Amino acid sequence: MIVSMSYIDLQPALSDWPYEPEKISVRKIVGAEGSVRIQMRVELGVLQMEAEGRPDGTKPYACESLVAYYHKRLTEHEQRNGTMLGFGLSRDQCRELRLEASLYYRRYIAFFVLEEYANVSRDTSQSLAIFDLCRDYALEPEDRVSSEQFRAYVLMMDARARAYHALEEGEPDSALAHVNRGIMSIKAHFERYGQSDVETASEEIKILRSLGNELNQRVPKNSLIVTRKALRAAIEQERFEEAARLRDALKNLYNHEH
Repeated sequence: MIVSMSYIDLQPALSDWPYEPEKISVRKIVGAEGSVRIQMRVELGVLQMEAEGRPDGTKPYACESLVAYYHKRLTEHEQRNGTMLGFGLSRDQCRELRLEASLYYRRYIAFFVLEEYANVSRDTSQSLAIFDLCRDYALEPEDRVSSEQFRAYVLMMDARARAYHALEEGEPDSALAHVNRGIMSIKAHFERYGQSDVETASEEIKILRSLGNELNQRVPKNSLIVTRKALRAAIEQERFEEAARLRDALKNLYNHEH
């Protein structure tokens, strides 16, 4: 094998940025053409991601992402047939979507370290959209559940990011609402798969409960106001199952305080 002399040895750059096993090391750079990129130091080198669009910089089928492409195809299918019935994703298509989700995972972890919480929630939303597509439209039963093992974690990261972003905006009551909504979404996820007793078993819920306890010290408004705000947001965003649970929680709070 002939080794090309035009290849660049990365060792000098890696030596200037040593790997730390106990730390997630992330930085932002500006590329030669002016684009912002995210770099993450890993054991054997550096991962580099685009800050906008798909993390690897590609545009599958001339779309922003694979999940955007399949949402487009789903919409076209519904317009042609008047129903979503009959739309399906093959095993290979689901595999490609899971690979795309892994790209967004790396980037939202990087953004979380950088404390860019709006970008974290943008990418967790992409991951959840991929999970939903596979769960609802995969042709193979195993592909419908393959990504579900990660849903609680992504919901937790999404709730934390939205809560921290709300704190940055000076809205601790909204931050607490995001945490409570995240907890309910995780519980609903587990209940969907017959795991109703998750209060003490779910690490994701424990993390959000801890954050919620911290936020309670900052919230100047009572729980009724916070829950009403969460209910209003759920209705506006057409999350009707969550709205029903929030109505029940609101009734319990009202009965408790009166």
